[in-house]
Amino acid sequence: MKIFLKTIRDYWFIKVPPQRLALLRIATGCFSLWYLFSRFGMLQKMVKDKEAFDPIGILNWMDKPLPSEVFWWISLGILILNILYIIGWKFKVTGPTFAIVALLYFTYRNSWSMIYHNRNALVLHIIIIGLVASADAWSWDSWKREKKDIKTQRAHWQYGWPIQLICAVTAGSYLLAGIAKLAGDLAWEWANGSAMRSQVAVDAIRKEMLGSEFTPLFDFLFEHTWLFLGMGILTFILELGSPLALVKRRWGMVWATLSWMMHWGIFFIMGISFRYQMSGLIFLSFFEPEKLWKPSKNQELEMYSNHNDTDSTSGPIVLFDGVCNLCNGWIRFILKREKNQSYRFASLQSETAKKLLHKNYSSQNLSSIILIDNGTVYQKSDAILRICRNLNYPWNMISILLIVPVVLRNLAYDFIAINRYRWFGKQQQCEVLSPEQKFRFLDL
Repeated sequence: MKIFLKTIRDYWFIKVPPQRLALLRIATGCFSLWYLFSRFGMLQKMVKDKEAFDPIGILNWMDKPLPSEVFWWISLGILILNILYIIGWKFKVTGPTFAIVALLYFTYRNSWSMIYHNRNALVLHIIIIGLVASADAWSWDSWKREKKDIKTQRAHWQYGWPIQLICAVTAGSYLLAGIAKLAGDLAWEWANGSAMRSQVAVDAIRKEMLGSEFTPLFDFLFEHTWLFLGMGILTFILELGSPLALVKRRWGMVWATLSWMMHWGIFFIMGISFRYQMSGLIFLSFFEPEKLWKPSKNQELEMYSNHNDTDSTSGPIVLFDGVCNLCNGWIRFILKREKNQSYRFASLQSETAKKLLHKNYSSQNLSSIILIDNGTVYQKSDAILRICRNLNYPWNMISILLIVPVVLRNLAYDFIAINRYRWFGKQQQCEVLSPEQKFRFLDL
């Protein structure tokens, strides 16, 4: 029993950083917001067709649809809740509220003529995310807590089990699809590809009769029956084998990638688009997307043990290339626009910088602006954008670029850094500083 409980604990209650759950909140929220905005007009027209109303699920007790005016206000309300869900404002209230309203709204939408099963996974994901602590990072709530010095940024099991549950729900939906194929009249004909080939042919004929074009891949694929055999087998493996994606993270990543490719294959062969699946957002929980925003090569600073001038190096310190005109211009920019005089400065060529960085120091650091704050070394674009947080408005708004993946940000930074001497030249003489400014330069 102990071994069983340990296995359950190790699988479901893994420690995960809050940023991963926050990214899932933002991703599901952005997709649902796009859907609601893009379908707003169509949905208002749809609900006026009272004859087609056939309530399903938790709304099957309704005997008539809502007045169109009421539905319009509900549609506006869910858009507002959706935005609050994305930004994480008072999430303990807005998260569960949006989850419940989304369930009711999408169920109501499915009560007209057709059930859009490919949206069900999105709704289930929103329900899970909306009912847990998904706004402990990258949200309005977490920003307000940080201003009060209340930080909850460490990995914890409370962020792990919702993600595992989302993975289980996603894999389970594919397993149900595979079981449904087996339970149908065609059963194992799906595996040998004949059922799939027939379905593709029927879809192409239907599109031709309705005046729309079928995909250019149809003519090529229909003549090669062996391709449908391969696709049929792969489909069954991905659907019936989906529980294996929950065993190991690498298996899950492979399964998610292949499933994503399968949906794009369906699109190119049949022209059918499952947008949540094709976007890859449905599979985001199987990966570690927060690492795209993780500061590059930022390390816990090992302060020089023999450096006794601790008072002079307290607070955030900015290290820069002392001979680069661009870097020196950046320091002057900070001095003129900072909110408070909290930054200290030193050139990367100085002994002060070598002592501060100690083992982390290398000649490569000369191409980087470095920020040392609370014992952590931030480099390149991470340093620039974090420094901007302490500038006056509107310059502090530049820090919003931290949402861009660090790989992309640093590509632009490195391009400028490589060409900085050629474009801006080198410093020929020392800058004339006021006594107050000299005090803040540690190497003077």
